[in-house]
Amino acid sequence: MPLLKKKHFQLEEPPADLRSDEQVWQVRFTKEIFRSYEEYLKRMRLYCKRVWTCKVTGKTQLTYEEAVVSENQANEKTLEFPKEFIPHVLRFIQFSTLSLDDLVAMIYEKLKDCFVEGEELRGTKEKSEQPCRVLKVLSSAKSLLYKVGWLDQGGKVVYMSVEDSQNLIRKKAPFSRRLLRFFIKKSTFQSSPWVVSCKLAKQLGVFIEPPEHLREKVVKNVKRSNDRSAVELELGKKNVRRMKGVKNENDDLHVAKKQRTEEKKIKQEVLKYPIEDLLVKPSPSDMLSERPSPATDFVVPMTSVGDLLMVWDFCSSFGRLLHLSPFSLEDFESAIVYEGDSRLIVEIHSAVLTLLIEDHGEYYNLIEQKKRKEVITSKNWRDYLYDFLELEEEANITGDLVNIKHCQYFRLGVHAKLDILGRLVHWALLTDAIRDKLDQCIEQQQALLAAKREEGLEEARKKKEEKQLKAAKSGGLQQNGLDSHVHDTEIQKHVNVEAVESDKRSSVKYKIDVKNPVKGGKRIARTAELKRLEEERRAHETSRTAELKRLQEEKKAQEREAKEKKLKAQKEEHFNREMEKFFIRTNALGKDRDHNGYWFFQREGRLFVESIDHEKWGFYGSKEELDGLIGSLNPKGERELALKMQLEKHYSKICAAMQKRAKEVAQKVVLDTAILRRSVRVSVPPKDGNVPPFLKYVNKWKES
Repeated sequence: MPLLKKKHFQLEEPPADLRSDEQVWQVRFTKEIFRSYEEYLKRMRLYCKRVWTCKVTGKTQLTYEEAVVSENQANEKTLEFPKEFIPHVLRFIQFSTLSLDDLVAMIYEKLKDCFVEGEELRGTKEKSEQPCRVLKVLSSAKSLLYKVGWLDQGGKVVYMSVEDSQNLIRKKAPFSRRLLRFFIKKSTFQSSPWVVSCKLAKQLGVFIEPPEHLREKVVKNVKRSNDRSAVELELGKKNVRRMKGVKNENDDLHVAKKQRTEEKKIKQEVLKYPIEDLLVKPSPSDMLSERPSPATDFVVPMTSVGDLLMVWDFCSSFGRLLHLSPFSLEDFESAIVYEGDSRLIVEIHSAVLTLLIEDHGEYYNLIEQKKRKEVITSKNWRDYLYDFLELEEEANITGDLVNIKHCQYFRLGVHAKLDILGRLVHWALLTDAIRDKLDQCIEQQQALLAAKREEGLEEARKKKEEKQLKAAKSGGLQQNGLDSHVHDTEIQKHVNVEAVESDKRSSVKYKIDVKNPVKGGKRIARTAELKRLEEERRAHETSRTAELKRLQEEKKAQEREAKEKKLKAQKEEHFNREMEKFFIRTNALGKDRDHNGYWFFQREGRLFVESIDHEKWGFYGSKEELDGLIGSLNPKGERELALKMQLEKHYSKICAAMQKRAKEVAQKVVLDTAILRRSVRVSVPPKDGNVPPFLKYVNKWKES
């Protein structure tokens, strides 16, 4: 059972006087029954807190249910522990005072090179390895000898012999350190010293009497161990017995609905998203849109779509190296199902076979033996393909060899054609040219990343210097403030002197106007009022100028920040474009809750969906479908959150590719309609009017 604060937690016993028609609340995973809904909620909150510890693995910060699951998984793993080693391991464990790590290391070292009775392994007999079983361990003066039974194919002992350890072979260790750790925790009830559970010790003959110096530490816990072991062994039965004679609360629909609602609220409060997608239960508050169904109108069979995309992506990614000019996925798909001669298919085979010849490998040696020319043409390419398939030596391509030998390649089925192309691609990926190209792209990517890091460090250094410069200026301003304060003090002294002189003049003037005191007082008051108004005007002008200056500085700062942000976005976009030039391997964008993979190829305006079994494919081809897909992804799930982030990251690029493809499809429809109308008006249609685009393919990058 899970531990709470490293101590065993006692479950609530069912009420003794429980009536069959009484409404109760039951905890789903412990089967505890509560009469009070408040007590039930209190217990559920405790179970949902991450304060529980798995007794077997020692994992902490788990909920009660997670700890139970962890214990069950660990218990299942302990069942894998080899039975023949259990008595020996328990004897090492019993009353040991070592720490868990030291105990695991000690047992592992002692048993990894020893053989025990009942162990099945391999033995050397007459210079060959044969299966055998250790029947008995014998001791000699120098080393251990083993009585071994040699086994037949049915696992029965045919004959016996005594062998030395040097003649016995163990392919791998009988158990891992991790499994041994789980087993020790599962089979003991005390760790200081380690004490094996009494029931298990009695069953396997392990001594249960502790040494004299450990008796006081062990005896106190023996009875408690027996009680606890009985509780753990009978836990399932007790939970069943609790429910006997108790009516299920689901009989009352109102109570059941209320209980589920409260449990859901509690789980939502304690869960930290994102979590495993299959554990997420959609709720109305998620506001998820309905996921659009992907289109499945492929020309090739559904099971061949994956091979089709793989071959096309390889040809598109390594087109320059193969000297194979680009072609659309629709043209490739039409060429594969076409039962006549197709220039596109011929060029693909010729380009890959030429690459294999230039690699000077096994295929090149075969061509040399047959004394074929190293130049592949549209007339002899089938011979080179026949030679390649001979190297495969696969039984399932025998019929294909016959058709190719009789120049009937285009009568092969779609699956056979793509299977052959897939084999060619597999061989091509092992060539030195492809590997050098991949290494070159990886080096270019690393160089771009290094340059970006250097740029980031340079920007950080400049910002740090600007910050230090501002701090220095701020310190200078403070010093200037002190100097200005001294200067202002001198000015104030000068002003005070002038004020004294002014007062003297005013007093003189007052003495002159002493004969007319009223007139002199008015003049003084008017002068003071004008002076006050002038000071207020100057103060207002100063504050207004400062405010305008502040607004101008804020505007400049905003413009500078917007410019820097735009420049940063442009640099990031340029960096992504440069990185995409060296991305050759196409990886899935992510997976949804059902593990369906989502693929976007650089030169194709569709988002492909692959089922978990790789058998079913679909695609989204419009911006509206992409928006619907993004809106249907639940960010509470780990996989769907990651997929949503990737789709949003590449949203503009995917939309642009989809819109480009939609325009091309629309133009193609208009062109086909115009050709059809023209063929109706005139008696003789143009020569290339009804020729499919894939039959017009010309390899412009082919070496002359």
